[in-house]
Amino acid sequence: MATIVEYTDSKSPSNEYPDRIVSPLQAGPCCFTDMERVGAPEVEERWRYQYRRCRQCGFTVRAIIQELPDAEAIASLKTTFSGLLKRA
Repeated sequence: MATIVEYTDSKSPSNEYPDRIVSPLQAGPCCFTDMERVGAPEVEERWRYQYRRCRQCGFTVRAIIQELPDAEAIASLKTTFSGLLKRA
């Protein structure tokens, strides 16, 4: 998965969402209670995610919100089961 987050300690944290976010390399103690959502949820492949960023130190992560159903697997199962039902 590509990300807009650049993890570095050599630059100041910044939030230029949706183009770029600069984040420290490690979370701080403040991150446990002070994370905020950044932007709207996005979808990539079978994952719905949203960036979360600490209001105090700027540490940012991509948080997975939901795994989306596998459309190919569902279609395959429907085909298999409909074939079984026709034989019964």
